[in-house]
Amino acid sequence: MREILLVDDNLSMLTLIEQRLKRRGYCVTVANDGISALEILNQNPHIQFVLSDWLMPGMSGIDLCQCLKSSNYSRYIFFVLLSGNDDQESIINGINAGADDFVAKETHIDELDARIKAGFRTLALHNEVLEKNTQLDTAYATIKQDLETAADLLKRLLPSEKKLTGVELNYVSIPSAQIGGDMLGYMQLDEEHVAFYLLDVSGHGVPSALMSFSVYQSLTVDKGMGALTKTPIPDAPYYEITPPHEVLNQLNTMYQSNDENLLYFTMVYAVLHVKTGILSYSCAGHPPPVWQHCSSKQAELIGQDSFVVGVFDFVEYETINIQLEKGDRIWVYSDGITEAEQGEQQFSEEGFKDAVMELERHPTSIQTDMLVNRVKSWQQSDNFEDDVSVLVVEWKGFPEGEKRCNTTLSTTVNAQFFN
Repeated sequence: MREILLVDDNLSMLTLIEQRLKRRGYCVTVANDGISALEILNQNPHIQFVLSDWLMPGMSGIDLCQCLKSSNYSRYIFFVLLSGNDDQESIINGINAGADDFVAKETHIDELDARIKAGFRTLALHNEVLEKNTQLDTAYATIKQDLETAADLLKRLLPSEKKLTGVELNYVSIPSAQIGGDMLGYMQLDEEHVAFYLLDVSGHGVPSALMSFSVYQSLTVDKGMGALTKTPIPDAPYYEITPPHEVLNQLNTMYQSNDENLLYFTMVYAVLHVKTGILSYSCAGHPPPVWQHCSSKQAELIGQDSFVVGVFDFVEYETINIQLEKGDRIWVYSDGITEAEQGEQQFSEEGFKDAVMELERHPTSIQTDMLVNRVKSWQQSDNFEDDVSVLVVEWKGFPEGEKRCNTTLSTTVNAQFFN
């Protein structure tokens, strides 16, 4: 039913227009002044079309229009002004007051009917858009709540343990969105080997996070001999530690992009022999790690040119071995921190290396937080345009009489949910 609130202080005119509109099939409610019209609208929230006289005592049609069109009013009203004056100035004043249409009282009923029908079409379109926006808002709120719940649950999985056999580790990761594409982790492969990694999936948000989770699953060591990090052999101990380059090769085969999936990722994967301090690592298009030397108080970038994972099927990665000394630290990080900007200047890999050296006297347990805070101060902002992850690993040496570790569990950091 098309309902109209008709407002006019002239009883004869009110009755005449009411009868004409009813014969055209409209449901008409009448009011003889603006104040009464407001009361009727408040009592009948389904009425959204008002046809009002201009000149009325107490509250004029212009005043009523301004009230109904104000941001404080609870719903949308399609408002048509009726006036005995059909001059340009009156029309301009009416439209400026917020009226959707202006009709002279002597207008023929056919024209008035056509204008009212046009008004109801506009009203229907408005209500349809409003309903769709409400549905979108509800869907967005649901998605936002789901993401917050997922982020909260995953943050609870973050390990409190920062020491494994022969090493001390610390990390920080800040997603640029609710969830990001960075992931870092570390795991005790056996009593003599600790592996750690950091990867950065292209893009942001849910697709990147899902890929990083998938890579995490591929690297999980508690799958037995089928995990990428260990290769089964026929003799005791029935496995070999998979070299870093071979881990990247297998990941590159598993995650080749296609027309439906254009995601790829950069990565550093490393294995530390905790008895000897020999570190084996391989890079896939990732920013170069920083090797912080304890004895010389110097640092160097130790990366290698290589392709990202998931784009080219012909890529072969390379393992590099270096000899750490006790107290040496290895830093791996995502480019979100080195590409932080101050004006047109980026923090850069060299800037990261210099910042590491400035913090070398501080304990490993607080260095990553201090470094990230330093970058925030440098860029004069607490927010990053990209996901930021930093992991530092210090080799402490292998004490005599070290107990065999429990390698049935792995310690992995779902870093995109850490803040």
